[in-house]
Formats: sequence, structure tokens, C-alpha cells
Amino acid sequence: MRPFRRARRGYVAELSTSERLVLAHVVGDVVELLQEQTGTATGEEPEGAQIEGVAPLSAPPQDVHAPTDPAVLRLLPDASREDGAVSAEFRRFTQGDLVAEKARRLLLLADLLLAGGPQDADASSPLVVRPDDARRVAGALTDVRVVLAERLDLRDDDQVEELHDEVLAREAAGTEPQQDAPDAARRFLASVFLLSGWLQESLVELMLAEVRRAPR
Repeated sequence: MRPFRRARRGYVAELSTSERLVLAHVVGDVVELLQEQTGTATGEEPEGAQIEGVAPLSAPPQDVHAPTDPAVLRLLPDASREDGAVSAEFRRFTQGDLVAEKARRLLLLADLLLAGGPQDADASSPLVVRPDDARRVAGALTDVRVVLAERLDLRDDDQVEELHDEVLAREAAGTEPQQDAPDAARRFLASVFLLSGWLQESLVELMLAEVRRAPR
């Protein structure tokens, strides 16, 4: 993987086919998790949907509940830790729109990851993000990282740094987890967490640099 750089056609990163497929799969899992936890999943294409596969907001406000999955709760946190009534009211009138927007930008990222590219798993090809889509893609990468952070039980920057060092040390040693190893799933999630983080960080840095250079 090569991080994002600025080019004429937008922001461009280099990913292998296997990296694209793995990340797109995880992105799809996050969309499904969001929809299942908030009751917006549907098998039909909603009328007027901007992106195919995003569920319409059909539940009345009184049927909106807080997610039970801690990862989704980190994506859709309570508005108030002290006042449950305030949180419930805020969730009733905002959760549906938030879920729809998050699903749309996640599916945009998945579409970009799956668009074109070579068939060889080790070959790399450009991932191009238009400037108009950059903020939504960065937001989608953030949501993926939030879910993975919860699954990996990451709570602070020190734990993220430790995970980063652990993955790099394993790659430098050339060791791969056994198929049936107890920590195989954690190692997989850790690799995807770091991949999405490198992409997000490089994209956001480029966006911020352009804002700083823009005339006031």
C-alpha cells in the first residue's frame, strides 16, 4: 500500500487487489452491522436512494432505540451521559439520518475499492478519490476504524501505538498466524485497522494542507 498523494484527478493511493477486497469486505460488514443494529436493513432498493443498497428511514421516531452493540454505540453515541431522556429524544430525531449518511459514504468507499483494478492479488492499482468525495471517504474510513477499535478493545493512543509496533514487528520477522491460531482474528482486524488508518491519515493530511494554503 502507498498512501494518498495529490494528483490532477484527485487524491490517489496505491492498493493491491487483496488489500482492496479485504477492506471492501470489512466496509460492507460495517454497513450491515449499522443497519441491523438500527433496524434499517432491507432487501429492497429504496425509492430515490442516492446509492444502491441504503435502506430508507421507515421506522417512526418512537421505534428508534440505542444500539446494543458497543461498536455501533461508539458510532452513534448518546447525546448526554447524565440525562437519558435527552439522549432518547436526540436519538429519535437524528439517528435515522446519521445512519443513512454513514451507510452512503461507506458504500461510496466500497464502490471505489471495488472499481476496476488488476486480477492479480499482489498487483497494485490506483485508488482515486475525487476532491468532492474526499471528506465522505475520510469519514467512512474513520467509521471503519471506530468499529475495529472496539473489536480490538483499543481505548487510547498508547494502545494503538503498541498495536502498530506489534504488527510491524511480526511483518519484519516474516511470521504469519496459523489458520487455527486463537489470535488469528485479532491479527486480521489489526492489519485492517492499520491499513485504514494509514489511508485516512494520509488523505486528511493532504486535505488539511490544501486548506492551509488556500487564500483567506
